[in-house]
Amino acid sequence: MHQQILLVSSEFPPGPGGIGRHAEDLSLALAGKGCHVDVWSSIDYVDGEAVDIYKSGLPDNITLHQFRRIGLLTYPARILKVFKAIRKIKYDLLVFTGKFSLWIGGLIKTFYGNRKTIDFFVHGSEVNPGNSFTRMITHWALDKADRIWAVSEFTRSILPERIRMKKEIHILPNGIYAKKWPTPSEVIPLKDWKGNPKLLTVGSISPRKGQHRVINALSTLMLTYPDIHYHIIGIDKNASHLRDLIKTLNLEEHITIHGRLPGIMELARAYKTADIFIMLSDNQPDGDVEGFGIAILEANLYGLPAIGAKGCGIEDAIVSGINGELVDGNNPEEIKSAVQKILEQKEYYLQRMKDWVICHEWNMIINDFLELK
Repeated sequence: MHQQILLVSSEFPPGPGGIGRHAEDLSLALAGKGCHVDVWSSIDYVDGEAVDIYKSGLPDNITLHQFRRIGLLTYPARILKVFKAIRKIKYDLLVFTGKFSLWIGGLIKTFYGNRKTIDFFVHGSEVNPGNSFTRMITHWALDKADRIWAVSEFTRSILPERIRMKKEIHILPNGIYAKKWPTPSEVIPLKDWKGNPKLLTVGSISPRKGQHRVINALSTLMLTYPDIHYHIIGIDKNASHLRDLIKTLNLEEHITIHGRLPGIMELARAYKTADIFIMLSDNQPDGDVEGFGIAILEANLYGLPAIGAKGCGIEDAIVSGINGELVDGNNPEEIKSAVQKILEQKEYYLQRMKDWVICHEWNMIINDFLELK
């Protein structure tokens, strides 16, 4: 298979973000099937040297092009670059993921009509943004797609009803590309992390990721686990509200905000060190919602069971009794019960997590995507 594929994403490694990690894994899986993938994306929060090092490690059949920020011309320039790429190369497949990328896809479909087939991946927060104008443009773009791939049943459910009724929508769950991660047996746990047990959340610090819900439950957990410690990893530019909450509840000795870790090995070591992964994502009124929770699969890869909140895309990422437990994110007693169950039955979860990770390997799920191209 030697297809030419264009993938336009709102983010991509080595920058942070779940949409970027999904785009990377999709690209690697397609490349593994012999496709050549041209990626266009913005890459934020890292310097040029880090981008160059990352590019040098990509397979030969993935070419990463970086969108630059040039003030008011930023978005018109990105649109032009994608149109130029399409005119230059006859792509077999055009894939768009992330909010502004969907808008570009809508423009391309409007211009080319039936001459181009457009595939959209939708995750969660980009589907129904709070700003009415942004929401209108996004829904207009979704209406232009030939196929829409939702990363969870939850994400499909929040698409506008008229889109669900008239469009070809498929569920392709988030996966994990295990080959890019260090082999679990080779990863050495961190020795300086506090806590027994150690809870871990990975994700940008925000109300959607639900770190505040874990903090609110911590006092209840401490009644049973006085030495418990909550470790938070992720971009911390919006962490002031968490620090205020931690101070108000006098939990400074039980919580560490590590910020963003520098590389994939450091993240693997964090997963290997913790006792339970916890993501109590909280749907926000402005449309910021959790579409899946890709970090849950990463944690599972390193033998780490997960506790996740009901009512969002995490319900597709966790099956209670298999790779973790689903809870009401606002119910500390329910959260405590899940912690107790996992700590008492760690080996039980470990055996079942292996099968869960295998069935979410990108080498497997990419076939569902390619068969419907």
